[in-house]
This record gives sequence, C-alpha cells and structure tokens, in this order.
Amino acid sequence: MALKIVNRQKTVEVDTRAVRRLVKAVLEEYGRADSDLTVLFAADAFLRKLNLEFRGIDKTTDVLSFAMMEGDESMAPAEAETVLGDVVISVERAAVQARRYGKPVGHEILKLAAHGVLHLIGFDHASTNERKRMRRIENRHIKAVLDRA
Repeated sequence: MALKIVNRQKTVEVDTRAVRRLVKAVLEEYGRADSDLTVLFAADAFLRKLNLEFRGIDKTTDVLSFAMMEGDESMAPAEAETVLGDVVISVERAAVQARRYGKPVGHEILKLAAHGVLHLIGFDHASTNERKRMRRIENRHIKAVLDRA
C-alpha cells in the first residue's frame, strides 16, 4: 500500500499521522489494504476549480474523490486494480464546518478523509440509508483514531 498525503495549504495544521491511521483502517476493513491512494489538502479556491472542471459546479466543496476505476473500467491500466485514486480536501471548508458542528477542525478533517475514501471504494450517499451507513462508518473510525491519540 502506498498512501501519499500532500498538504498544499498553510491555513490549517493537519495531523497527517491521524489521517494516515484512519485511511489505513478504512481500507483494511473493506479488504483494500493493498490499495494506493493520495489524500491532498488544499484551499477552497483549488476545490472550486476542480468542482467546476470535473462536475460543472461553480462553487467550493469540502471533499472530492477521484476514483481510478470510475466509468469504463476496461480502459483502466492494469495497475488500476491497486490504485484507488485521489481524495482532495478543502481545509478552509473543514474549518467552517467544524465551527458549525462544534467540533475541532481535526475531527472534521478526519471525517472528510474517511468520507472521501469510502467514495473511492464504492460507497455512494444517493440514498438516506447509504448516507447514514457512511456516517456511522466515519464516526466509528474517527473515534478509534482519536481514542488512540
């Protein structure tokens, strides 16, 4: 497993060790411990640009997931079986949401990391049940990481 964490912002301190533990735990739970992925922390402006370019939505968002195996999987390179893709997180949006929910920003960053990884492994919150299931998984993994700190 190659987990690359890239921090391209200086606004919010990110506990990359906690993010690494959380991502590894989620991947292990779903039998994807051998998968490669990147988690990128960036500013709102970068996520807004990505959101417009890839989703046609001209506004910022908290997290985007870019799965390697989306669409026509037969066109993916052979190594795509182990490469999950990329998760891009807006730390500015994480800070705003943390204040709104009364949580530390580190908690919100972990939530967004877990959420993005769940999307990479195939979860979709189109239904209320799936959204609730994702939230339970995210919370369980956040608790485990924070209890270990």
